[in-house]
Amino acid sequence: MKEIFLRLSEIFQSGANVIIYEASKAAGKRFISEISEVTKTDKGIILKTAVQRFTDAGLGKIEVVDFNPEKAEVKFRIWNNFFAEILCGESTYCNCIASFVSGMYEQIMLKTPKIKETKCAGKGDPYCEWQMV
Repeated sequence: MKEIFLRLSEIFQSGANVIIYEASKAAGKRFISEISEVTKTDKGIILKTAVQRFTDAGLGKIEVVDFNPEKAEVKFRIWNNFFAEILCGESTYCNCIASFVSGMYEQIMLKTPKIKETKCAGKGDPYCEWQMV
């Protein structure tokens, strides 16, 4: 993945970020479309499944800090975030996480979430953290 991101950045320069963001968002939407209809109604199961898939892929360890299923709000941390380790100048590719989560949220809630990254391992924090409402 790292090589793909870096090559896209070489070819498309700043436009690569848009391509990577949209690809990650599409992956989040696809993730939801692949789970069973029964699972789609239980936000807790969706979250647990997404966390497990991310961890199994070796992309980091997710810690859910706060979860309100009724409002579909979640605060989560990623330790050893793969995307924070890939640097592009001064930036990381942590926006891949936000866009993936956004794609999932849009498929389930039929609206775009507000996602704020509050900590980033690529910028010296011990983990990456997001708040989504």
